[in-house]
Amino acid sequence: MAGVKIVLLAVIATVLAMNNPLNAANSQVVAGVDTSKWRGFNLLEKFTLGRNSPFREDDFKWISELGFNFVRLPMDYRCYTEKDDWSKFRESALKEIDEAIEFGKRYHIHVCINLHRAPGYCINPPEEPTNLWTDEKTQETFAAHWAMFARRYKGIPSEQLSFNLLNEPARSSKEQYLRVFRRAISAIHEIDPNRLVMVDGMNVGKDPVPEFVPLPNVMQACRGYAPGRISHYKASWVKGSDQWPEPTWPLVNVNGMLFGTSKPEFKSPLVIEGDLKAGTSIAIKIHSLSVKAVLEAKADGKALAVKVCDPKADPASWKVIPTEQRYTFHEPAKPTEFKVTLPENARTFSLENTNGDWLKFSAIVIQQPGGKTLTFAADPSWGKKQETWKLTNEGLLLPTKGNPEAVLDDYLKPWLDISRQGETVFVGEWGSFSKTPHPVVLAWMRAWLERWKQAGFGWALWNFRGSFGILDSGRADVEYEDWRGHKLDRKMLNLLQEYAK
Repeated sequence: MAGVKIVLLAVIATVLAMNNPLNAANSQVVAGVDTSKWRGFNLLEKFTLGRNSPFREDDFKWISELGFNFVRLPMDYRCYTEKDDWSKFRESALKEIDEAIEFGKRYHIHVCINLHRAPGYCINPPEEPTNLWTDEKTQETFAAHWAMFARRYKGIPSEQLSFNLLNEPARSSKEQYLRVFRRAISAIHEIDPNRLVMVDGMNVGKDPVPEFVPLPNVMQACRGYAPGRISHYKASWVKGSDQWPEPTWPLVNVNGMLFGTSKPEFKSPLVIEGDLKAGTSIAIKIHSLSVKAVLEAKADGKALAVKVCDPKADPASWKVIPTEQRYTFHEPAKPTEFKVTLPENARTFSLENTNGDWLKFSAIVIQQPGGKTLTFAADPSWGKKQETWKLTNEGLLLPTKGNPEAVLDDYLKPWLDISRQGETVFVGEWGSFSKTPHPVVLAWMRAWLERWKQAGFGWALWNFRGSFGILDSGRADVEYEDWRGHKLDRKMLNLLQEYAK
């Protein structure tokens, strides 16, 4: 019986440890390094071949002075190899990487070397001439590059230097992913068994990989860009982002489906509650419908307006959407909206499809008297009832039920789960492009930072200088402070420093 009790106590202890929030923080120590304390930035001097330049000592000096202790160096392998032979390394470029590591040592900053573009793969265009996931020679070269770095920096402790194998792997099977990274990890650890190696999760760093948990001196990295509608609003490299509605935080996802009497199980009104002043206009941008919809708007239960959308009765206003389905769908022949202006103050506005099948709208637009126009994107997911939203005095739409920040929790959940299994987790990149409104950025950043603080995850902003950073970001809505020849975003810096302590 004593043996049974010991086993039971061990099981109970394991369960308690798995559910103890402190366990996640304990798992952040790997290769003798407490990664939960990592706070820093990405430095982009060798991010692409076109900008290949030495790393700046001032960056390291300033990052340290401002209270941070980590830099990640995302690099293009072409920066340190000969133009026509990726197996030949250019010593002059490697010495610039050596120098960055020395800067890190000088200013007490951990340096993480990363291949943003590796032989056979990059998340960004142009596409590589070979495929890392399928080509044996390319996989051999990838491992050889990391073996070169392992030999070159053997003896530098992991407290000072780590390797992040490949930025945001994607477009591979799990089997291919594991084969490539296990080979590279083996190549490194055969030379330097104590080197700390970081592996980005699958699917652009979104999904952790349990197979790495048992490996010594190996950790995993996720991202902090969710949701993309905030982090990459109007980013030139993201197709269509210039057409997204201006984001808010929390991000609003209004149900974009209004079901009518033909779908009684989903038929329900969209309701907005708040201090709705006379003169407030509310409009939906109509995207498509099946056969017919009758839209009715009300304020405090009183009918305001009705709009009949009927392609059969008004064929000139609608066109058939080409589809392989056996049903016929229609979209407006030209941009169409249903807009209502409140004649008097109200507490509640409702919009319902009172007679028809279904109608889809792409956005809801609210214009308050004397205020800015607020545009909220609509979620076209099928088969959900409408919701009630609260319009705040600050111009935000908040759900009256549920978690308005659920998108962050949903992204983070698998990383919290694997952390509880003992894996070390780091946020290798995060931040928001300069076109997102600054107050929205700061509110969203705080929401992420608070979650990582609770989880014990370190992080590195993309970037230090530039459109995501605290220096020279080019934001149009920031009062910059002149700082050592640069434009400093003091509010963002203060926020980061608050969570760097």
